[in-house]
Amino acid sequence: MAELLFIATTIFVAYVVFVVMGGKKEKPETSKPEPAKPAIQTELAPPPPAAVKTTAKPAPAKAATPKPAAPKASKSAPAKKAAAPTPAAPVDSLKNPKTGEVAKVPASYAFAKRWIKDALVEEGLLDKVYKNNELDNAANAKIQAALQQLKGMSKYQ
Repeated sequence: MAELLFIATTIFVAYVVFVVMGGKKEKPETSKPEPAKPAIQTELAPPPPAAVKTTAKPAPAKAATPKPAAPKASKSAPAKKAAAPTPAAPVDSLKNPKTGEVAKVPASYAFAKRWIKDALVEEGLLDKVYKNNELDNAANAKIQAALQQLKGMSKYQ
């Protein structure tokens, strides 16, 4: 039974390779539509350059007038946007003062980097580094409060 399955699979793979590489019967069929394809491509090719040329010429003229006004507004807007992410960045990440590594503040203590766990203990925010099987609701609440205090320290920003 296994031999028959192997033979059938081999024949199927050979057929697929034959079709993909192109058989003798497919080449004449493929060559007949090929002249039609260049005709379609030739018809399609000229309109896009013409459309691009007509679109490209008016667009810079129209865009040139609004662009000077837009950058002035966008210069003040990015300044406000840049100010907002700066305070948000320290809240979302912590920096290891020893190595300079920056890591996101974990949503779960179990996924926190080792240096974050050690920093919580070094700063006296936690009594010990908890194991995953020691985590319960009370420990998680204590850990989240400690993480909030650690995020507030300038040493880790």
